[in-house]
Amino acid sequence: MERFDSRQRLLIAMAEQLKLPLLQIARTAEQAGTSPSFQQSNTISSTADIALRMIDGYLLSILPVQDQLPLEPILVSAVLQDTAHRLSKVASDYNCQIEVSISGRQAPVMANRKNIEIAYTLLLYAFIQAQENPVTIQRVLLATHKTSNGLEAGIFGDQKGINNEMLRRARALCGSARQPLPFMSSSGGAGVFIADNLLQAMNAPLHIAKHQKLNGLAATLLPSYQLQFTKL
Repeated sequence: MERFDSRQRLLIAMAEQLKLPLLQIARTAEQAGTSPSFQQSNTISSTADIALRMIDGYLLSILPVQDQLPLEPILVSAVLQDTAHRLSKVASDYNCQIEVSISGRQAPVMANRKNIEIAYTLLLYAFIQAQENPVTIQRVLLATHKTSNGLEAGIFGDQKGINNEMLRRARALCGSARQPLPFMSSSGGAGVFIADNLLQAMNAPLHIAKHQKLNGLAATLLPSYQLQFTKL
């Protein structure tokens, strides 16, 4: 940890320390879920699980990797389906409807499984939190489709005014401004930046994208055969 100063080392230590109580909260809530007197247990469990993933994502994004990041063939469509299921209860609490759109038959991509699962979980959670009108059901879409550069997978919502200049400026302000991403409302978007770092480690940084007239953030991942071809 020589490359970190004392404050950064303290933050890392605190993040590691927070994981145990969060894990205990999540597991206790799961057990209490069988009791009719604890109706919010699923929400507590899901929220604690997301917090754990955020801490893991933060640590993965800043700690040095001793070896090359291990990659394996992964079906992005399966990751998005699992992510939607994992956050379904949280989405319901925010009066939010999660949809998944998979365009055509898609080949696996080469990615680090932990990085990609945490990244899309944090992205979806950020978009769920950012809903501005909880009175009516809001739509959040997880979508993936083929492009000329690879497989684009992202999270899309009704947020307005999202553009690449905003994302560029937000990256520069991350850590120094309370709300570097205006469309993320009070959530601050910390999960977005952690997801961005995790995806950048796989050479797939976030970019602004559109799908079904919705605005969002997406990453372009290389199909496994294309990655193998580029290495020849």
